[in-house]
Amino acid sequence: MGDSLVYVRAVHFAATIVAAGTVLFMFLVAEPAFRNAEANVAAELGKLRQRYRVIVLASLGLAVPSGLAWLMLLSGNIYGVSIAEVWRDGGIWTVVGQTRFGQVWSIRMVLAVLLATVLLSTTTPANGSRWGLVPAILGAGFLIGPAWIGHAGATPGDAGQFPLAADALHLLAAGAWLGGLPPLAILLAAAWRGKEPGWTAVAVMAAQRFSLLGVFNVGVLLASGVINSWYEVGSISNLVTTSYGWLVLAKFGLFAAMVILAAVNRFYLTPRLAMAGVVRRMQHNAIAESTLGFAAVAVVGFLGVMAPASHSQYHPVYGYIPADAAYVHIHSLAGMADVAIVPGHVGTARVTIRLWNEDFAPLPAQRLTLTLTPPAAGSQSMTRAAAADQDGGWEVDGIELAQPGNWTVGVDAGLDTKRHLVLEAPIAIAPSQ
Repeated sequence: MGDSLVYVRAVHFAATIVAAGTVLFMFLVAEPAFRNAEANVAAELGKLRQRYRVIVLASLGLAVPSGLAWLMLLSGNIYGVSIAEVWRDGGIWTVVGQTRFGQVWSIRMVLAVLLATVLLSTTTPANGSRWGLVPAILGAGFLIGPAWIGHAGATPGDAGQFPLAADALHLLAAGAWLGGLPPLAILLAAAWRGKEPGWTAVAVMAAQRFSLLGVFNVGVLLASGVINSWYEVGSISNLVTTSYGWLVLAKFGLFAAMVILAAVNRFYLTPRLAMAGVVRRMQHNAIAESTLGFAAVAVVGFLGVMAPASHSQYHPVYGYIPADAAYVHIHSLAGMADVAIVPGHVGTARVTIRLWNEDFAPLPAQRLTLTLTPPAAGSQSMTRAAAADQDGGWEVDGIELAQPGNWTVGVDAGLDTKRHLVLEAPIAIAPSQ
């Protein structure tokens, strides 16, 4: 289910950004430009408003089912069963009512329904009143909700408040900028095709307002992105030596390319919009920016299901791991595990496992099974039942590690009669010393 969750998250974020970004674009950019338009383009502006409404409703129509798919996949991970089973047995409703993810998910779905209702409530396509403050607030709320179910929202105590605020601002700025690019491209295309002279004034004013909004959003994205990366990556070393850090670098690279295109639009093309062909060129740049931005959204889909490289700094248990241990932190949206093999080299070893929930609090389990698979192809796995220790962790003694290399460690924790936490990750075993 892990791979499916990556793609479902990416689709959901993309649909959310388009829906909320279009609403914010209309409220902050398009409607102010439309109000000062000449009468000869009023009918075309009404058609443009109607097109934007269809885009928002279609995006919500994709965001809601992809959000439901996200919920079902996560519920299946939590219970360790198929989606059909978690739906049939009612486990999905437990996730909705008793987890942070489910509670935030419910609020966001309500916001999506309210936003769609507001946009459908006005029957006159040419009326711009549907793009007022209320839909902008609903769209912004729907957009920033994932901050409370991301890595920042899971950081415990006061340490999590600052990155949580940065994450929310990051989502808001990303939605207002990236989500505003498709409607900007549509407006510029309409202006390029339009024969009435009033289109030029609309295009110039919209581009100017979006450029100013873009400068602000780029600043917020840069500042919040640096803050988020510091909390989630933790060090320059993690940035260049971990897969999580490499994805963060890829995201920053895409962002830098977007900024270059935005700078061309802002400082070169916008002052020349009245010149022949410039509107078309800006439209193409907006499409290119959108492509780069949604590629970054795909990267976010992968980052959201990976353990941040800096997770170790938030764990109270890390200080108790011996220096000679082989250690791995296994992360999922359903729960987390710390696995330490002591000593972490060939020979006889003891394995300790600690389980954590989304708030980094100890996760109770009724039973736990450990599986270790040697690196050599065709090697037989070792499966042992772990014993609970006095500190709430689990231990397995007398494990024989016959060869060095990247072993695979698997944890199957029975949380209750139905729910399982199933995790797997590589762990490096050193040669004998």
